[in-house]
Amino acid sequence: MPVLFFSLLLFSCTPTNKLKFVTDKGESVKTEYFNDRSEKTIQPYDYLYIRIFSLDERTNNIFSERSSGMYQTELLSYSVDDKGQITLPFIGSVMVKDLTINQAKEKIEKSLANFLNNVSVIVRYVSNKITVLGEVNQPGQFAFYDEKVTTFQALGFANGTNTFADLTNVTLIREKNNKINYYYLDLTKKNIAASEYYYLLPNDVIIINPINAKYRSLRDYSLGIMVSVLAIITYTLSSIVWFKQLNP
Repeated sequence: MPVLFFSLLLFSCTPTNKLKFVTDKGESVKTEYFNDRSEKTIQPYDYLYIRIFSLDERTNNIFSERSSGMYQTELLSYSVDDKGQITLPFIGSVMVKDLTINQAKEKIEKSLANFLNNVSVIVRYVSNKITVLGEVNQPGQFAFYDEKVTTFQALGFANGTNTFADLTNVTLIREKNNKINYYYLDLTKKNIAASEYYYLLPNDVIIINPINAKYRSLRDYSLGIMVSVLAIITYTLSSIVWFKQLNP
């Protein structure tokens, strides 16, 4: 009974306002937010799916059959090097850094037009990954194929948050221009939808930090184990003394 009472007391003290998504706390009630979803630009170490089509079958084979032992997405993907370039057959290096997908498509088509006729190009991101850690049910690294995903989609990849997730104190780690930046998000506020960090970029890391109740729970759990061990030791010693008294 004491243990049950203490457990109920512990969880009754858990700050529920830290466990709920997008509440109206401290804000005027509002249901619509504007977010300027700027298009992602290509950066070094991105992977691009590039499919080149031509009316000439031999040309199609050159760009399609790069290797017979790879998956289709890997088969047709090109890595952007540290200078922001990709290397294509016929035309060699193409600078794609800071271009959008459509701009890269147009540039590749113009470059190919100097060597081939009637060429069409598809360019997409491939092998984009984000990492979700901390108080989630399935932490890990997750692949996606859109140019970006939302913070809530990322939590969906990780099968949601667990009992101890503090949604008012979420850490976003983002690398840009060789600098590691830390940002702190409050996912309990509706206006997160208007934040510039609402959309995640490839290689972002999201950490869901724990509420203080988790540390109290772990502390009390450890204390309970220690009490149990001491009780066992005390009982064992008492039994030994009792046995010796019965058998002098």
